[in-house]
Amino acid sequence: MPVKINLEKLNTEDLSLCGELSANELQLDLGGTHDLIRSAENLEYEINASKADDSIIIHGKLNIEFSCECARCIRPFTYAMDLPNWATVLPFSGADGIRVIGEYVDLTPSIREDILLGLPRHPLCDESCQGLASQRKVAQEEDKKRSDAWDKLDEWKQP
Repeated sequence: MPVKINLEKLNTEDLSLCGELSANELQLDLGGTHDLIRSAENLEYEINASKADDSIIIHGKLNIEFSCECARCIRPFTYAMDLPNWATVLPFSGADGIRVIGEYVDLTPSIREDILLGLPRHPLCDESCQGLASQRKVAQEEDKKRSDAWDKLDEWKQP
């Protein structure tokens, strides 16, 4: 069920919403062939909404976990995205104007966008991850081969 705000209620009082939203409802489109972020758990949210003159101000917290593969060692791990001070302003008009359907506004697209922007491009199981041992060995061998090639060029140089 999308995260929706009733505008008639919002006109009279600030609203508080909490609950869960499934990864399917968020439409994150994860798990492609080359994606290191494979899937997501349910989003947990606690948000407050208030109406300003020509916009809605939303703030609260969002929590969601993702199943990932490390970009260095390819081991599976869980990446927890915790946005304790999430906030957004949704204007009623203009290029970024929100879409009002009946008396409701759907917050799901704004939540999805902020989650996608917060995901790492190259997730790491740990900042100190050294990668696969075989990759380190291949890299050292390639460095040695390059060094040999430069040595041969140095020998070729004439004084």
